[in-house]
Amino acid sequence: MQCDKRIKLFLQIVLFFSFAASGLPAQEFVKAYPKKGDGIYAMLRRYKLPTTPDYVGKFRELNADLLAANDELSLEYFYVMPIYKHKFDGVTIRSTLGISDYPLAKRIQNYNESLVQAGVRSSLYTKDLELWTPYFLLNKKKNSTVRKAPSAAPQKTTSAGLAGEYNIFGSTYRRVEKTDNSLRGCYFYLVSGHGGPDPGAWGSRGSSKLYEDEYAYDITLRLARRLIEHGATVYMIVRDDNDGIRDAAILRGDHDEHYYGGARISSRPRTRLQKRANIINSLYAQNRRKARVQYTIIIHVDSRSNSERIDMFYYYRRNHNAGRKLAFALHNYVKRKYNQHQPGRGYGGTVTTRNLFMLQHVQPTTVYIEVANIRNGRDQDRLVIVNNRQAVANWLCDGLNEFIN
Repeated sequence: MQCDKRIKLFLQIVLFFSFAASGLPAQEFVKAYPKKGDGIYAMLRRYKLPTTPDYVGKFRELNADLLAANDELSLEYFYVMPIYKHKFDGVTIRSTLGISDYPLAKRIQNYNESLVQAGVRSSLYTKDLELWTPYFLLNKKKNSTVRKAPSAAPQKTTSAGLAGEYNIFGSTYRRVEKTDNSLRGCYFYLVSGHGGPDPGAWGSRGSSKLYEDEYAYDITLRLARRLIEHGATVYMIVRDDNDGIRDAAILRGDHDEHYYGGARISSRPRTRLQKRANIINSLYAQNRRKARVQYTIIIHVDSRSNSERIDMFYYYRRNHNAGRKLAFALHNYVKRKYNQHQPGRGYGGTVTTRNLFMLQHVQPTTVYIEVANIRNGRDQDRLVIVNNRQAVANWLCDGLNEFIN
């Protein structure tokens, strides 16, 4: 154990100085120790960085040899942050960085001031002569002088490498970078359980209440975003215009969800389900000629005895072979990921048929997923820990991608 720690510490030193030697002259990366309970998202937020895939991915890249399988951070080691550290020349930010862009310099100034206000840094760059710049803030500006941004509105952009703006994901996550076109031509109808007047199942976490519809919606949004990164066309059937993807542990409940197209969600369960099926079936018919494949993914959170811990359950329509294949593909992929990241844990998720309204009445191949027991404390960790919500979305997206391709 002590030998392993020494090796890791040595790797840290080698990695840090190899990173510091690359890029702009007189440039290093900031290094930081985590606090107890920190994950990647918490570290990025404390250093006033967005928790978007580019920053999360860069953090993983910079610390690849130090991260545990589940991205857990150790209190014994420092981690390299995606923040450049420059020696301030005592004159201006622009002269220090060799740039002429005043708005960019102002953003960098505001960023450094925010770190001092938050107590992350004890003094400003004008005193300690150490100027910090977020990695992608500087790199994207540099790249923009080489490649001209597309002039067309990005909302419909599907080409790999280009970005789109999707307000439904919220201010932090609305910009989506396309990584590839592996799911181009694939249409997904994503449904998060309940919503509107019906919050669904609920559980208690300390003095707070956890609501099924809020956590199902957040995971579904994260899945939608990942699918779009791969060029898919995604419809969020249940929508909330002011929630977006949220990184909080406790998600505040509300009742303002509505359907794709703007219709209100009925208080009558049968009417709610019929409306969802009608919207999906109409879109399915509309997209049938141009779609490579069309799938419906329905995400719920279960409610069982407080003592019953469950893994993810997958349901499909009886005697529907395509649904069965898709459900088993997702189940097997997630099981494989659990075995990879938590060897010896075991995985108890199941794939079965159920006579559920949506499975019976939705035309595209459909899988209905229960992601956790909202009343069980350990299962709640799959919901309230933001990295776990993101992992569920990542694994479902990657499982779909693997199955289709």
